[in-house]
Amino acid sequence: AGEGSDDGAVTVWCGVMTFYRVAVFSYRATSDGKLLLEGSDNHGDGTERVLLQGSSSDNGGSTNDSSNRDVVVQQWLHSQNVSVQFQAAHCPQLSSTPSSTNNGNRPTTAEQHHHVFQMPLASIARVEKVMSSSQKIASGTNPAANTGGYGYANGILPSSSTVSSTASSAMSTLGSQMKPLLGGIASNSGNSNSITNGGGSNGSGANLATSAAPGGANSNVVSAGPLGIVLHGKDGGRWIRFSANSYSDAQRAQEALNTYAFPGRRNLGYLFAFESRRAEVMASNQPQNPRASNGATGAGADGEGNPIATAAQPTRRRFVPLEEFERQGVFQSRGGGPMDPYVLGGDGSTTVTYPSPWAPILHANANYGLCATYPSVLVGPRSIVGSDAKNGNTTSDGGNLGALRRAAAFRSENRFPALTWGNPNDGGSIWRSSQPKVGLQGNRSPEDERYLAAIGEEAKRANLAADARAEGGVGGGSLSVGVGASSRNRAPLELLRMLCGRNNESDLIMEGSNGGCMLKIMDMRPKSAAMGNRTQGYGYENTNNYRGSTINFYGIGNIHAVRDAYQKVNALCLNPNTSDFQWGQLVENTNWPSMIRLILSASWQTAFHVHYNRLPVLVHCSHGWDRTSQVPALAQLFLDPHYRTLEGFGTLVEKDFLSFGHPFHTRCGHGEGKNEQGGGDEGQLSPIFSQFLDCVFQLVNQFPDYFEFNVKYLLLLSENVYSCRFGTLLCDSEREREVVAGTRQRTFCMWEYLAGIPELVNPAFDKAASAKGGVLMMPLPMLLRNVTLWTDRYCMYGAKATMPCMPPSLNRPCPYVVRCPTEQPLALHTMKNGAVELALQRALDDVEMWKETALAALGEVKDLKKDQLSPKKNEDDDCDDAS
Repeated sequence: AGEGSDDGAVTVWCGVMTFYRVAVFSYRATSDGKLLLEGSDNHGDGTERVLLQGSSSDNGGSTNDSSNRDVVVQQWLHSQNVSVQFQAAHCPQLSSTPSSTNNGNRPTTAEQHHHVFQMPLASIARVEKVMSSSQKIASGTNPAANTGGYGYANGILPSSSTVSSTASSAMSTLGSQMKPLLGGIASNSGNSNSITNGGGSNGSGANLATSAAPGGANSNVVSAGPLGIVLHGKDGGRWIRFSANSYSDAQRAQEALNTYAFPGRRNLGYLFAFESRRAEVMASNQPQNPRASNGATGAGADGEGNPIATAAQPTRRRFVPLEEFERQGVFQSRGGGPMDPYVLGGDGSTTVTYPSPWAPILHANANYGLCATYPSVLVGPRSIVGSDAKNGNTTSDGGNLGALRRAAAFRSENRFPALTWGNPNDGGSIWRSSQPKVGLQGNRSPEDERYLAAIGEEAKRANLAADARAEGGVGGGSLSVGVGASSRNRAPLELLRMLCGRNNESDLIMEGSNGGCMLKIMDMRPKSAAMGNRTQGYGYENTNNYRGSTINFYGIGNIHAVRDAYQKVNALCLNPNTSDFQWGQLVENTNWPSMIRLILSASWQTAFHVHYNRLPVLVHCSHGWDRTSQVPALAQLFLDPHYRTLEGFGTLVEKDFLSFGHPFHTRCGHGEGKNEQGGGDEGQLSPIFSQFLDCVFQLVNQFPDYFEFNVKYLLLLSENVYSCRFGTLLCDSEREREVVAGTRQRTFCMWEYLAGIPELVNPAFDKAASAKGGVLMMPLPMLLRNVTLWTDRYCMYGAKATMPCMPPSLNRPCPYVVRCPTEQPLALHTMKNGAVELALQRALDDVEMWKETALAALGEVKDLKKDQLSPKKNEDDDCDDAS
């Protein structure tokens, strides 16, 4: 394929299918089948070196050559996660240097870059049969072969009839040489449903860009039907097109891809995540030490001599409920001030200790009987759960278990309010649930009402304890929960208004009628959608029935709106005809940036209520596993510096997405796809987790020093959402992963893979300073106005050069944010170690100074006016005297 050079070398494209992915890459080959690659230890004159020999009998390659060959090929396959324009700009030109055959007098004619394209089998949405490029030539169409939306007008991926014998020899060589490197390449047997690299002499599976010349074994096949296949990806709408020798080859290729890419929900064991660890799991289930010949019992047998099945070593869980809630300080006692000596029993030296307002629920959902999509360990208000719940003496033995069941029955999918994050010092906390079953009749649940009232009362009691500790006495504070029980602890009103930026200020700043609020209910849906759900027996809380609570709606679209916006923004980025002059307007018209702003705004307001208003916040949408997973997780990134570390971010995702039941399988369609007739349940597919990663990208992009990971970490994580390379993001709930599928025992962990890549770590991150700095609460207008398109993600496979695909280096300013070249601007949100209070005080002092200056200037103006009036008055007096 491609144009040859003076020495007969051509550019060859090769396609290969493994259990994990389909990969397509290019290379240079000589007329005798030798592969030309650039080597690190070349001859010094810029010439290319031969690293792969043309036949198995040729021993020309040394050990060093073999190792270099392996390194080069591995680099090929690992360069797939960059865009076409990035590869064209940064990958080496394989034939751009003078060749030794022409004594360096002039360069070779062909100057082709090396390209790699890949698509994991699990990320394929549909396999479509189409006409090959040779048929399109006959029909007069432009034979532009495409990979991922990038078109080549010269037909770099032609039909198989144009592949030369040189390419045939080279591809046969490469197929045998790369088999041990790729691992798991399907064999070339006659009954193999696979795509191979070798010649088609045995009539095996489909050959992609194969070497069968016209008149060969398949020359008698009528080419009236489709002679190519197109792989449509689930992620970003990208696609890769191949051509085949015949209709039968295309048919076999399609069947093979459908078999391995779409095993179905009941056959997830055929996904690569399980296949990659199958040998280890099978070996661990065999008897390791059978009964010895002398009758002694081995280590792998019981007392009867029967072998014991041993399980593979499970990967480590990042979210262990009790450990994580202990780290948050949820269960620690709240110390108050010294007891009043005038109170009976108080001597002024004893410190009052208040128990934690929250208690764990250990046994009610231990077998996932209370809620199948919740974690096995939950946290609730102490007055409902009981003080002995940690020892299993209340909920597990009856106690309030009935009340919990009735409260859960009033919520969709039994997802009753459960705590996900709590402040160790006061009552500020984040709770999550699903919508209540109100219906058109206005149904009520006394247990659900008492449950939410208990959350507000416990938070109020915790705030009183915090006020007592701050004021030095039990009764030092007021009874209001709002912005703080004491004016001494209340943030300055000017700071709160500056942070809000007139965005929902009447609700965020708790004054007047809002001061008595004890529980904030945040419904992520538009109010119209929440009201429409009443016709289906659901709805939203009537605050007249929930004492001390208020409710607001935040207008975030449902999964269908998210999917539509995601498809629009990807289509825009992949379309080569997109107008560059209206780029910003077109991006906004997709409605994707608006959704990102809505989610970030709701998350910021959640953190604001928890941190400044010290309120318990209940977040829910419809079922409580999509928008309800996004918003609390992002709010915790604002509040807790631990979640901005590598270890903490994995814990956050495992807690709020995996354990609390975000349906990854249903939303991503793992192991399922659409056939050519458009089948498949696309109505439940939606990139909810990818949207969450986009929101995290906005935070990391604007405030990189606050995160231990960089944007490349998020980019690589987003690529593995659909790949099914790891078992971390499989299944719909903790129960399915732990009990049914056993993913930790049978698959590899994505967090361990990401933690082993040093390029994903931010070297400028100071963990101690970040932990000491605490919350990350920037002004809301600043956050929303700097939302930008994640071009590294959406333009990765775009036809036009938008920007370098690889994320920007951390040792230079981020190109998305305009920075002052000489002086960093003074920003309250980036200050640490108490500098916020100092800066605020300086700002208030400046206000007073300018106020005094303005008053002095006003006085001078008045004096000048008096001076101007006094001469006129004197003239009038002179006139009177004269008369």
